[in-house]
Amino acid sequence: MMVHHSKRATELAVALALKWKAELYLVHVLEERRVPKDFSQFAKMEDVSPLDYFDLVSKRLLEPAANRAKAAGVRKVEAISLRGDPANQILRTARDHDVDLIVLGNRGLGKFSRSFLGSVSAKVLQYAKCACVTVK
Repeated sequence: MMVHHSKRATELAVALALKWKAELYLVHVLEERRVPKDFSQFAKMEDVSPLDYFDLVSKRLLEPAANRAKAAGVRKVEAISLRGDPANQILRTARDHDVDLIVLGNRGLGKFSRSFLGSVSAKVLQYAKCACVTVK
């Protein structure tokens, strides 16, 4: 199940990809230093490492979105699951695939949280070599 901001960003990205007959890259990034504690418990039940469990969950999150995009008629859809700094991985993926537009979900962190934790969308907006859209 996608969270609200990710779902809306995906819906916009699919609509734009259809309109412009563009390729669509769906990206999900785990910041490795923030592996949720629940992942360790579930990973034990699946007899895999927490990071391998993340890969499994990430694929389960991306697959339905990719299937919806394909069913809607997007000509090329690629689901990409990565680990590391989310902003850096998004920027690297955009560069590697020569994308024209990045569509991001915005979690809507408050000013304090954003300044303390940093903001993925703010970093991507600042350093991207292409146009960006954030979706709330």
